[in-house]
Amino acid sequence: MKKLVMIFAVATAMFACGQQKTEAGKTDAASTDSLGGTMTAMDDKTKVIEAQMKAYAAQDTTYSGDGYADNIQVYFPSDTLVDIRDKKAFVADFKNQYTHWKDVKFDRTRVITLKLNNGEVWTNVWCVMLAKGAFTGKDILIPIHRAMLWQNDQIVRDIHLYDTKVVMDEIAARAAAGK
Repeated sequence: MKKLVMIFAVATAMFACGQQKTEAGKTDAASTDSLGGTMTAMDDKTKVIEAQMKAYAAQDTTYSGDGYADNIQVYFPSDTLVDIRDKKAFVADFKNQYTHWKDVKFDRTRVITLKLNNGEVWTNVWCVMLAKGAFTGKDILIPIHRAMLWQNDQIVRDIHLYDTKVVMDEIAARAAAGK
């Protein structure tokens, strides 16, 4: 019986030592992980993007690009070049997009702000945009991901990631209707 108790005590001590070492290893790894950090859906940056999405769905022509820097760079998924280089052009493009869609809704929306250990702050959006094409009349569904980089509480880079086929079809239909 003494041997059984001794084996149990040694096993417990070894397990406890192993746990402490593992926890210390996790702390060391976290402190050297420059892309680690925290995420939240309750901060002001997340709220800025949620308000922008509501303005887009409502086709709010008074939207003024809240949270965007004057030197914003916007990347659309059609290439790797900067597509928009300033806030004035961003707001104009935002309002021009209303002509392509009717009955815009966002579904399964997730907006999260990431504060990375390297000092970068990104807000990411994942959602599905549902709408009717204003010129094709087609019901559309676009899975969307956007990543926005913040500096000094303003968005300086806005990267859009989604399949552009239905967008390009609607732009072509608009051009054909204008002829």
